[in-house]
Amino acid sequence: MLKLPKVRAVFDRKKKASATTTGVVEIEIIFNRTQRKTLSSGIELYSNQWEDGLVIRHAESKKLNRKITDLIKNYEGIARSIIQDGKEVTYQTFSSALDRKSGKFGTDFIEFCYYVMERRGLRASTLRAHKHTLETLRESRIIRTFDDLTSENIKRFDLWLRQQDPSREQPTLYNYHKRLRPYVNEAVELGIIEESPYAKFKAERGKNKPKNALNDEELAAVRTLELRDEGLSKARDLFIFCCYTGLAYADMDVFDFSKDVVMVHGHYYIDKKRVKTGTKYYTPILPPAMAILERYDYQLPRITQQAYNRLLKCIGSLIKTKKNLSSHIARYTFATTVLLGHEVPIESVSKMMGHTSIQITQVYAKILNSSIEKQAERLANIL
Repeated sequence: MLKLPKVRAVFDRKKKASATTTGVVEIEIIFNRTQRKTLSSGIELYSNQWEDGLVIRHAESKKLNRKITDLIKNYEGIARSIIQDGKEVTYQTFSSALDRKSGKFGTDFIEFCYYVMERRGLRASTLRAHKHTLETLRESRIIRTFDDLTSENIKRFDLWLRQQDPSREQPTLYNYHKRLRPYVNEAVELGIIEESPYAKFKAERGKNKPKNALNDEELAAVRTLELRDEGLSKARDLFIFCCYTGLAYADMDVFDFSKDVVMVHGHYYIDKKRVKTGTKYYTPILPPAMAILERYDYQLPRITQQAYNRLLKCIGSLIKTKKNLSSHIARYTFATTVLLGHEVPIESVSKMMGHTSIQITQVYAKILNSSIEKQAERLANIL
């Protein structure tokens, strides 16, 4: 008679758990004395949070114990299906059945996402954004396996994103879900999960709050700031370069002076297509930006976007501005303070920025007008 294997939960098999270090809860399938298979549950606990096969002293003990029970039942169900086919449940037959249900990735959802992502032919900038989303998901430790793909966990991930960085605006949060959803849909299409958790969770698109560009005084403060730290100095120089060219981080990151620049009537211009949209832009390299290029022998230093924005926040605190310096703020500053503030026609601004339509450029004009209106109100109260 064909027998079912023993399926049980084991904790800290590698003996790493302590009061300050977590150990992993795994599901162990014992086929015989010499054959057994262990699969991660995605649950990590401290040494005092496991007792007699149960999660204890944890804020979500009931939920985690239910998850462990469901995993055990799931693997027992796979074993029963093998017996129903008239086969013996061995390491090989169980692994094959598990692969058919979960794909070649076992239960690891994030590895599945990377596999799918590599075959989608994404542009370099989009690829970076998707990888950042997956690594952020990994960091949250909320969704690791296919069994973690529930609407409740998607809500928890959304809440974690908000709590981890309160400055994230709704459109940024929406983009995390937008990038994640195609991989969830792929898992549904392949039959790995039955239903998308997004069927019960709707991420609102939201609207970006108007960005505050640096004014002339703040821009001068950044330019003249004395910095001894090399990382801060490089970040500041890249920021100034973008403030006087309008390049987004993705365009700056691939900028090549020898290939992307033309000279017309003694002036240098960047003549290229934007990484994000593929729209052509044509923008002058103004003197402050040219000075940066000369400083680095026409080869800009490379900094990851996360490190770049982190360093810019430090620079913002050094010049004592309440504005949140970022790679986006440099672009806004170029459009408003540098161009529109010096009466460059909006049609020319649109071309320099590489906007797909002039309506996008008009948003910058509105930001500038609102600033002028505030100054007018202030003057009216004084005069």
